[in-house]
Amino acid sequence: MILWFSLIACLLVSFYLPVLGQQILQRRIIFVDLALAQVAAVGYAIGMALDSNGMLYAAAITAVAVVILALIPEKSDLPKEALMGALYALAASLGMMVLAMLPHAEGQMMELLFGSVLGVNESELMIMAVAGASALLLSRQRHGDHFVGRIIFYGALAVAVVPAIYAVGVILVFAMLVMPGLAVWRDGRNGSALQAVAISAIASVCGLLFSNYFDYPPSSAVVVFLAAIALLWRGISTVVNRAD
Repeated sequence: MILWFSLIACLLVSFYLPVLGQQILQRRIIFVDLALAQVAAVGYAIGMALDSNGMLYAAAITAVAVVILALIPEKSDLPKEALMGALYALAASLGMMVLAMLPHAEGQMMELLFGSVLGVNESELMIMAVAGASALLLSRQRHGDHFVGRIIFYGALAVAVVPAIYAVGVILVFAMLVMPGLAVWRDGRNGSALQAVAISAIASVCGLLFSNYFDYPPSSAVVVFLAAIALLWRGISTVVNRAD
């Protein structure tokens, strides 16, 4: 039963994170997903420290980060990637400082990075499903280079990322957002969203089966299979396109 819940959790994020990730690649703001994921992780760390609901803290802190990012226009003089990278570094450091105050800091740090997919339950799966559907709906709205448009875009990412962090961790969230999109990227633009989702879903199944059979960390195994399948997919596609 635990494996089934873990598989459902990974398949859920594989259905919506790659689609959102393609918008990130199109805008060429790769660090935004990692920054928001790490900010959400700070909220979870605070929840752990206070023995409270980490998702509520993660949602509140990520909402603040969304507003801050939305205040920066896309054509800002400051490099947005550098700003988002700085936000990631700050959030990662703050999260580690919070966790360092706890008795089992090392294990909890690993939990935030790689998730607790083996412990996910029905209610958390439902939250992830609703959050993913909501994020996809928000992402379909027009996102002009104005404050409201940026709020909607970053807000869609935050809605998707916050529930996913607890289940699959920061690393797998970032990998799901970026790797499938890179695999299908063609001629300077996004490729098929369906192919990106297929890559993620196949990697989720293979990674979890491999993890269950050989007793490896599940999120780590999924990331490794995701990278391998993405490279293989891109290689085959390149050969086929050249043959045409």
